Amino acid sequence: MNFPVFIARRYLFAKKTHNIINVISYISVIGVATGTLALIVILSVANGYDSLTKKLYSVFSPDIRISVTEGKTFVSDLSMLEKIKNVKGVLDCSQVIEENVLISYQLDNNYVKRSATQSIAIMKGIDENYENVSGITRKRIDDNSEHSFIASGEFQLWYSDMPQTVIGIGIAQTLGINLNFLVPLEVWIPKRGVKVNISNPLDAMVVDYVYPAGIFAIEQAFDNNYFFVPIDFAQGILNYTNGEISALEIKTDSTANINTIQKEIKTIVGEGFDVKNRHQQNETLYRMLSSEKYAIYLILVFIITLFAFNIIGLISMLIVDKQKDINTLKILGSDNKTIKQIFYYQGCMIATGGAMAGLILGVILCLVQQYFKIIKLPNMFIIDAYPVEIHVGDIFMVLAFVFAVGFAMARLPIWYLSKKMNW
Repeated sequence: MNFPVFIARRYLFAKKTHNIINVISYISVIGVATGTLALIVILSVANGYDSLTKKLYSVFSPDIRISVTEGKTFVSDLSMLEKIKNVKGVLDCSQVIEENVLISYQLDNNYVKRSATQSIAIMKGIDENYENVSGITRKRIDDNSEHSFIASGEFQLWYSDMPQTVIGIGIAQTLGINLNFLVPLEVWIPKRGVKVNISNPLDAMVVDYVYPAGIFAIEQAFDNNYFFVPIDFAQGILNYTNGEISALEIKTDSTANINTIQKEIKTIVGEGFDVKNRHQQNETLYRMLSSEKYAIYLILVFIITLFAFNIIGLISMLIVDKQKDINTLKILGSDNKTIKQIFYYQGCMIATGGAMAGLILGVILCLVQQYFKIIKLPNMFIIDAYPVEIHVGDIFMVLAFVFAVGFAMARLPIWYLSKKMNW
């Protein structure tokens, strides 16, 4: 065995002359272990929330979305649609319309006497292919739990020849919508090409009625803003007589290369169209999730650095405590380099022991939470327990930092005191 390593190990586990050095040794190991454990656990929880958020957005945001670069609508070309559907990896395509509207809901006197409640919302007109493109009617959001995004009622946009709507739960709560009552939702929008008369603004508005059939709950950004209607209803109230649409939403094969499909579709649609994948559609969200994770990492890194300063105090006190041993080792022929290595290796052992202990405990805690769901969330959340997802890359990143800080802290007191003591 390497001589400096052997002596360093004996010093680490042997009883010191001063009891305070033992206490600092324990604090140093526990501090590094606690910091490592916290980094592993919190980063894994952040990964779990990131993954959950992205899955929820994947329910509403399509794999690829085609819209015009200028203006709001375009007329869909059947030949272009066929070419897009024939692209390898494209599974289905849906035409959609999105428009801001004013909605109003009022229970009549047969139910409850009250004034109408109103809200601004985004009307999303969808065709019969939308359920194939979207995951809103999907029953599973991950491999461990089942969940229906339809909180009440059903996802049905036609009852015979009567149009129906499926509304976000946030809108439903704001307006007081009750699916048990046969009361329509009023949809108001300015007439196309008509100027508003200030004296009688209602003359410039068109109103139509659609009956609530279901309520969905995905994520607040969607639940508080969107409601679905048949695309025919949307085109009618908006007076889109030429079959105009806002966008084409595309479902792709999960095994296909999304960038390759995106490039092929760009070639088909040509200039004047934006072809965006899910990441590009929610660029702000993805950037925010990444920033939050690394902000958490930097905060915990600072805490670990503070814990690691204990190693400086420990090595300094140990060098002072072992002066007799140092003189004995010099008499036996050890040079200054060997003596420095002894104390440096001891600091490295503390950092390594603390890091590995924290890593093992952190991974165990994360696996227990992942498979047994010990720590629960309130019932209002879409999942029942804190989501946890361990990334191997995070483990290597944490270990690399802890080792770098620990080894640096072990070297500093040796460099300083060796100059003071001339060895």
